Amino acid sequence: MKPRFLLCIALWAWAIGATRAQAAPRGPTFTLMTWNMAWLITPEADRAMRPQCKAQQPPSSEHALPCTPGREQPPQRTAADLDALARTAQRLLTEFQADVVALQEVDGPAAADLVFRKGWMTDCFIRRAHPQKVGFAIRDGIPYLCNPELAELDADGRSRAGADITLWPGTPQAVRLLAVHMKSGCFNGQLDRAFKPCGKLREQVPVVEHWIDARAREGVAFVVMGDFNRHLDKDARLPEGSDESAPLAMFKAWSDGVPTGAVLHRATEGEPYVPCDTDDHFNAYIDDVLISDKLKAQSRRTAFMRVAYSLREQGKLLSDHCPLGIQLRGLP
Repeated sequence: MKPRFLLCIALWAWAIGATRAQAAPRGPTFTLMTWNMAWLITPEADRAMRPQCKAQQPPSSEHALPCTPGREQPPQRTAADLDALARTAQRLLTEFQADVVALQEVDGPAAADLVFRKGWMTDCFIRRAHPQKVGFAIRDGIPYLCNPELAELDADGRSRAGADITLWPGTPQAVRLLAVHMKSGCFNGQLDRAFKPCGKLREQVPVVEHWIDARAREGVAFVVMGDFNRHLDKDARLPEGSDESAPLAMFKAWSDGVPTGAVLHRATEGEPYVPCDTDDHFNAYIDDVLISDKLKAQSRRTAFMRVAYSLREQGKLLSDHCPLGIQLRGLP
């Protein structure tokens, strides 16, 4: 193929992308949400994996389910369960005007599409074979670009990488989003505790900090969102520590103002805990949306959002998490 023809194709593709970005500008509100969907898998994949389930949690390289003795098994959902989740996803779109939802524990776009139906695009999932993946649901019509995943979060081959996306790329409204599902088990206390989950989480924190610092140096608006497996209200009161490579806490390591712009605001800060349903086993938030100082400064006010399951949906196999987020209002 001739170089001039390739150049024409590239310019044509760029023009389409630019037109799409201009045709769908960011509105005066911007709503970001996160939702851990608790092993959302297609029925076909479930039927293939369940008979060969593993006694231990499979590594990232394996598409398999665990059936660890003494532990609750991944849910086996019916069509009615998926419809109930889909009604919640539709509420996010119509009632709460969600623009993007960071997803955790979803087995890729095919599984996400079972819940995020009309009006949504599902994309930018991490490449992990394990069915607990991280990715995004984006309101249909919003221009976006999938960035390379933050693979360093899976340093041990058993953890979840971070999913990275840019909304409205190439425009003044561009926002860079990182979706994470951090190591579980170290919900409270300093990260230097002699407790294996804390040691693993402690190794992950600098990886996210480097991503944050890079965005701050670029001067872009950014967000870190997802399931942090950490009570950030308590964590935010702990000292950062003097060693950046081995922090004592999560939030202050990330929001330390170094470099300039590396300051984050928690959606859940000061908000009382709202249970997802009558069977909620949590008593504090571990999901959150952390918005950069630059993005917060663009809005006149913010509103916290927690979408509990309706009475109609309760009783179905949903998730032990429900959507949570923040709406930025009065944007230019």
